[in-house]
Amino acid sequence: MPGGDFMSGFAGIRSSKRQDLVHLMLQKISYRGSSKPLIWSGTEASFGITGFQNIDETIKPLMTPSGERVIVWDGHLINASKLQEQLSLHNLSGATDAEIVLHLYEELGSRALGNLEGEFAFAIMDGSRLLMARDRLGIRPLYYGFYDGALIFASEIKALSDFAVSVHEFPPGCFFISDQGIFPYRPYQPESIRLNGATESADRLGDLLIQAIDACIPEGVSIGVWLSGGVDSSVIAALADRKCDELYTFSAGVKDAPDLDYAEQVAEHIGSHHFTRNFNQEEALKVLDKVIYHLESFDAPLVRSAIGNYLVAELASEHVPFVLSGEGGDELFAGYAYQKDYASEIELTLSVQNAIAALHNTALQRVDRSAAAHGTRVGLPFLDPRVVRFALAIPSRWKIRGPQDVEKWPLRKAFADELPSEVIWRGKSKFWEGAGITDLIASHAESEISDTSFANERQLGDGSILRSKEELLYFRIFSQHFGEKVPLEEIGRTKHI
Repeated sequence: MPGGDFMSGFAGIRSSKRQDLVHLMLQKISYRGSSKPLIWSGTEASFGITGFQNIDETIKPLMTPSGERVIVWDGHLINASKLQEQLSLHNLSGATDAEIVLHLYEELGSRALGNLEGEFAFAIMDGSRLLMARDRLGIRPLYYGFYDGALIFASEIKALSDFAVSVHEFPPGCFFISDQGIFPYRPYQPESIRLNGATESADRLGDLLIQAIDACIPEGVSIGVWLSGGVDSSVIAALADRKCDELYTFSAGVKDAPDLDYAEQVAEHIGSHHFTRNFNQEEALKVLDKVIYHLESFDAPLVRSAIGNYLVAELASEHVPFVLSGEGGDELFAGYAYQKDYASEIELTLSVQNAIAALHNTALQRVDRSAAAHGTRVGLPFLDPRVVRFALAIPSRWKIRGPQDVEKWPLRKAFADELPSEVIWRGKSKFWEGAGITDLIASHAESEISDTSFANERQLGDGSILRSKEELLYFRIFSQHFGEKVPLEEIGRTKHI
């Protein structure tokens, strides 16, 4: 994985004034890097970045030899070598992804952005022109706002909320040029391929996931997997075990939760070093404030699953600097129970597309913030562009298949010989259900919030409503941290509960 820069944090201001703001913004997200923040200041802007010295090859803003252009970068490209071949004026042997993107922009301008394959968020200052961009799925975070008329931006909301009048999410799959506007890339399209049956789709998927694992894993560091015991993370663990001399796996949940048993079974099957974090209601309540602060959301299902995700990330950080996650499998392969109710393939196909489009401010936000909160980087093999395009090419009728309408059929079939049958063919449960978190906070909220308070507070300013006392509890904590700086319509809300 040469040149990949995994999970840095950056911030910037497009102004010659208040450049000290960049340092203050980076302080709010200092956990996104172990290195001392590095700050560049020019006549038109100031950028800053922090990263992880044990993996990142570069953590500093990069300037061209003339000093006219600078980039701050958070991301990882899977086609860096191919992009280097497109350069005619620069010899970048061994270059980082950030260097390649900066020089590609110098030679091709904004046309270069459509060629980037991977996950990224970045900003380039080119004289007086500011360019910002984010990957198609929104795997890497990026937010912006305005301070005293100047555009400011950062990797997380909390870096901006003390300064910006209002904080907005930079839309995934788009790039912005300050003197031209905002433009979308061409979105992911299904791979142009002819598949001779559902079984062939399973065989091809297995090969692509192996490639995605190869692209994810950095060299020279210990590797872990967040292992929930579900199909997705179990598949990732089994594949990672092929590549690692020693693999570490981590689980978190309420004692005797079903997922923990499945996770231990998978760990024993593949021979990983397995660690489990049990927690109860008291411990969940103790970390709730931290979870919501880092998560930057009040959506009840998202917070509920983030509790376990936060704790498993904390556990993993004690052993490894890098983990793999199975996030994205449900969205790509129709893994949700409600999707079995659609009457037509068209409806199911649209549902899959909508689930993928919703990832950026729900599940991907949870994964990013949980890992970042503990200084751990995370790789997402299911969201490798090659896997995404192939998954979109698989007919939806093959994703839910068989006499019992088994969801994620191609994925299960592809790895049926890799894992115990009771794991690979187990029914779907959401992470917070399988981990035993379902009633931990809900029961507390019911006892703490009266019916009258819930009736009076559940209507939000954007016209939406809080769906439970549990969600009101989360909203109160969210508001304490972020006030009214984040438009509520930009907070991701789980649609199917």
